[in-house]
Formats: sequence, C-alpha cells, structure tokens
Amino acid sequence: MEEPRRPGIVVHGLWFLTPGEALEALRQGALLVDLRSDELIEMKVFDVSDLLHIPHTALAERLSELPTDRLLILADSSGVYTRGAAATLRTAGLEHIACLNGGMLAWDQAGMPLNTDPAALLHGECACVMRSGRNRLPHPTTPKVTR
Repeated sequence: MEEPRRPGIVVHGLWFLTPGEALEALRQGALLVDLRSDELIEMKVFDVSDLLHIPHTALAERLSELPTDRLLILADSSGVYTRGAAATLRTAGLEHIACLNGGMLAWDQAGMPLNTDPAALLHGECACVMRSGRNRLPHPTTPKVTR
C-alpha cells in the first residue's frame, strides 16, 4: 500500500510547507518554533495557539524544550535559518520536522494570522539602518575616512 502524499515539497531531504499548509498542520497538532530574534518578535508575532519562541542562536542549548512526539514547524523571518536549525534538530535525534517556506515574510504576504505592534515596526531610511520604533536609538554615524 502506498503512503498517502503529504503536503509541501521536499528539497535536499528537508520538508518545506507553504504558509497555508503550515497553518493546516498547526490545526492538526503541530508546534510552530519561531527562530527569530527577540527584537523581531516584538514587531510581528505568528498568531497561532501552539508557538514556542527559541532564537536560532539558542536552539542547541534549548533542545530539551522541544517535544519529540509531534511535528515541529521551524520558522524565521525569511527561511534563512530554518535549514541549519533542521540539521541541528536531526543531529539531536528529532525526526518530525518541517520548515515554513519563506518564513514570516511569506506568512504575512499570504494573509495568515499574526499580531503586529505598530510601535515596534521598523523605521529608517533604508533596510541597512532600520531600527525598531520601540527602542529608538540615535542614527548610527559612519566615521569619515581621510586618505
């Protein structure tokens, strides 16, 4: 008997879900693991019932917080860190792993549920100097180089 086809795509052994597929998996008992930094969590939050925030930089130290008996959907801002996080989890023996293809950017663009804090949204002239509106710091100055 052939195994039923599961949603998403598999690329280089990693399972990727679209935002809609991820939302359906969450409704069926999956856990969303938000790998974004604390600063990014302030701005936009996945509005789902089963969410665990572990910044990707702390994942290896916090593996014991992850359940082993349910699907873990890894998410970050754009999908950059999910591959490395999935490798870390596999090395630790976790097998039920999927990645949110496109991260929070794709989730937001697809109109999936989220909460936004307008006071914490990024402000700035260009992406290289954008900062959260919540922690307004003076604009960094670039030292002048004289030759």
